[in-house]
Amino acid sequence: MTYSPRAALLSLLVAPLGLAACPPGDPSSTETAGVSESSTATTLTAGTTDTTGDGETTTATDTTLGTGDASTTTTTDPTTEALPTTGPTTEATTTTTDATTTTTTDATTTDTTTTETTGGNGLWDRPNLWYSVENHLVYIEIDPSDGAVVTLVDNEIVADEPLVHGQNGLTMLEDGSLIGSRESAEGTQIFHIPDPPFTENTPAQATLLGIVPNDGQDQPIRVEALYTDCDGRVYLMDTGEDVGNNEGNRLLRFTGAYLQGDLAFEVITDLGNASVADIDDMSPGIVDGEVSDSLGFAMDSSNLWQIDYTTGTGMQLADTDGTWGIHALGGPLFDDMQPRLYILSSGDDQTGAALMQVDLDDFSNSRPLVTGPDFDLDGGYNGWSGLAGPLTECMTTIPG
Repeated sequence: MTYSPRAALLSLLVAPLGLAACPPGDPSSTETAGVSESSTATTLTAGTTDTTGDGETTTATDTTLGTGDASTTTTTDPTTEALPTTGPTTEATTTTTDATTTTTTDATTTDTTTTETTGGNGLWDRPNLWYSVENHLVYIEIDPSDGAVVTLVDNEIVADEPLVHGQNGLTMLEDGSLIGSRESAEGTQIFHIPDPPFTENTPAQATLLGIVPNDGQDQPIRVEALYTDCDGRVYLMDTGEDVGNNEGNRLLRFTGAYLQGDLAFEVITDLGNASVADIDDMSPGIVDGEVSDSLGFAMDSSNLWQIDYTTGTGMQLADTDGTWGIHALGGPLFDDMQPRLYILSSGDDQTGAALMQVDLDDFSNSRPLVTGPDFDLDGGYNGWSGLAGPLTECMTTIPG
């Protein structure tokens, strides 16, 4: 994939801070669950968008993330590693709505003019977020005018092989498809959803790609989070010894044709000896208003972190009302060209997960923008998932 260079890159001066936090409850116990026979699609509308921060927050000073100026700039030539992709969709529609009529017209002509775009799928070019629990895939439509939630849609995942019921990592590829991970004590499944549905009563067809292979560790590799960089490469957060501390944590990156089932990987960073906590989900960062893939955000059991993915160093920014899921959406997805950061709470076995927005100046979070459904789980959490969404045009600063 080719990306236009961005003028402002990221600062790599990060203040180390050690922390090993544990998740609420004990989500390490997992059960194998097949695809349920049926699922009722649920559509919820957005809740209040009051800004605020009911939860106590801790504001980090001199941070290099957010909207403040970065102290130094390091530029790294982008890599050009090719990755397997599914074919981008080309169908275009135009919808015009007034008070009385709605007209939809399919585009029937082919234009040879190349247009500026960040992906081959409409999902990559508009603000949206996703999470997944058990046999559910949840789509959250974000309003490009103000970052509020427009609607939430829950659909059933129909997989070609059973997916385990465990912590779910999730990331979006350039073509708008989703790669997911399901962690358990027996290892980690990797699956692909080529066409994630954003309308209700539309099953999400998933293909199991395989199990992350062991590379000599004493235990099966347990992946808690997935991440996509500006070159479209996919990363995995290996939780190491267990899901409650950072012993043995490593940042991995796929090197094989993973969409064809080759799940070979390389180790990018040994996080077990770094200054960051036990990371549960990873997100692009925002530096000087621009998307950054090497200096990003991360969540560990409500703790919001700044993390340099190339060194493993980091700094805690705030204690939030979220739990595991986190994702930053770039400015080009919004009318005001301002980036936004979102976090997801875990909920519990009776309370749905809540989506909140984080202020990029003081890192306080808003009240819930929307609350997802109660999945009536047999163990685990209604928000036992990472948060995924598109990555706007950017240039990687993660070495090839």
